[in-house]
Amino acid sequence: MDRMTALRVFNSVVENGSFSGAARSLRLSNAAVSKNIAELEAHLGVELISRTTRRMRLTDAGSDYHQKIERILGDLDDADDAISDCAASPRGKLRVTAPMSFGLIKLASLVPEFLEVYPEIVFDLDLNDANVDLITEHFDVAVRGSGKLKDSNLVARKLMELERVVCASPAYLDARGVPKTPEDLLAHRCVIYSLSSEPGNWRLSRGGEPAEISVSGAYRVNNSIAIREALLSGVGIAIIPRIYVEDDLRRGDLVTILGEWETVTQSVFSIFPSGKFLPQRTRVFVDFLVERLSR
Repeated sequence: MDRMTALRVFNSVVENGSFSGAARSLRLSNAAVSKNIAELEAHLGVELISRTTRRMRLTDAGSDYHQKIERILGDLDDADDAISDCAASPRGKLRVTAPMSFGLIKLASLVPEFLEVYPEIVFDLDLNDANVDLITEHFDVAVRGSGKLKDSNLVARKLMELERVVCASPAYLDARGVPKTPEDLLAHRCVIYSLSSEPGNWRLSRGGEPAEISVSGAYRVNNSIAIREALLSGVGIAIIPRIYVEDDLRRGDLVTILGEWETVTQSVFSIFPSGKFLPQRTRVFVDFLVERLSR
């Protein structure tokens, strides 16, 4: 048994969810995939995959084993990539996690362009508003709205600034009135982004004069696109990044309020592991994001 081949075959079976999928991915025959799995199980003395003619599933031992070897295989790929850093084109799997709204509005249009430039990279994009752990979840890059790092093994690189606006629908403002000062927001229904470090605590300023208002509302949600839909439906007032509503503002479906007051801008960062052996695919992707988004 070629143990490294068997490990890669097992990993591919898990990732593809089937023996045939692994065979296509690795360009092997189904018989070769089955043979490698059988030899690996015989070597370990345990069943890794329970399979019938209709379906397969990982056993508990198989799940535990996969978690361990997945990281090892990833580290080996990273080592290969670092050694062959001068290769003509970066290659391998690149796992990226990003917030749902930002991923849909910004990254979704950039990934195809990136893959056209780097066709040997396999891109795995996870759109998730949760603050996932890069190391334990095996991500190469995270896009986040904060550069504060608790882990010294991570690096933050700024991508762009998000201008935020206070806005609402004309229908809501016709029914409830237009706030003239930040204090007027206290009498209004506000839509609150629940993943903020201080949900409902809105900070504005005018000519160096700060204002901090604790707003309330009937709707709290952890996604900016959901907030946009709430605004369009006339639910209330929200602070939201302009990039998510700029078309609505241009059409007049939403309007900005408190125009003399500035909101706190939000920086967007790429987060990735530190180290001189950072895979080439990670470096070129972060550079690509900086170049495209900093415009």
